[in-house]
Amino acid sequence: MRFYHLVYLVTETCSSIKQTKVTNLIAIGTIAISLSIFGVFLLVYVNLNAIAQKWSEAVHMTIYLKNELPEGQIPALEKTLKELKQIESVSFVSKEEALRIFQDRLKGQESLLAGMTGNPLPASFEVKIKKRYQNPEGMKMLAATLEKFQEVEEVQYGQDWLESLTALVGLLRLVSLFVGSLLFAALVFIISNTIKLTLYARKEELDIMRLVGATDGFIKGPFLIEGVFRGVVGSSCALFILYLVYNLFVSYLKQSSYLLLKFLSLSFLPTDLMIGLLLFGGVMGWFGSVLTLRRFLNTY
Repeated sequence: MRFYHLVYLVTETCSSIKQTKVTNLIAIGTIAISLSIFGVFLLVYVNLNAIAQKWSEAVHMTIYLKNELPEGQIPALEKTLKELKQIESVSFVSKEEALRIFQDRLKGQESLLAGMTGNPLPASFEVKIKKRYQNPEGMKMLAATLEKFQEVEEVQYGQDWLESLTALVGLLRLVSLFVGSLLFAALVFIISNTIKLTLYARKEELDIMRLVGATDGFIKGPFLIEGVFRGVVGSSCALFILYLVYNLFVSYLKQSSYLLLKFLSLSFLPTDLMIGLLLFGGVMGWFGSVLTLRRFLNTY
């Protein structure tokens, strides 16, 4: 690309942007608001996915043993459990230790234990699962295997919330893709129409350029840059709006009277997603411009 061509592209783009300030502001504002909505879905997905991964890493399995199980069988069962490929570590909790832990958790509410006689709690094994098996399918298969052991009374691993959280994250991923696709189509249409208005306003000028021998590529350049400019500026504004909303929400959580919300750890979009959102805006602007320019130049 020759230097004068580059200068022409920059000056023509700046001139076009100045001439269509109102149209540009409307287009950029629409893009910013639309991508902010999409960004909210991304934020929720990113944080839910992080929570799901964190909880999965903390997932452990509790294997409750039968009350009548002789103590001599416990070491053999522990050895068998340690040999299973899915299990990382095994810790035995005796009936007495289980009762002590239970009593510690009820400190200040000892009246709840007033009618309890003896020790109704079973002995158990606390099992840590290897990372590659920390998913609903892997945990379910392991639990089914362990429940077949004659020494085992019951296996628990919080299957309900683990399956629900995994399903929610999967659903949110699909919703984000669907919303993103709809927004892409809608915003391409908006950018396409704003470029079209600019083209109609400068039709005579473009006709003269064609008469003096300007190629379609030469004519298209400033409008393509203008479309990319609208997309990138709109997505930048969306990130700014999203960051403000995120900080307001985090401040609300810190002041919340709900203990669970107060200690909920959230994070903003990672750098790669922020760059992706900017690129998404730029590609969207370029695509909208290409569609309009192709139709316009073929018609006139």
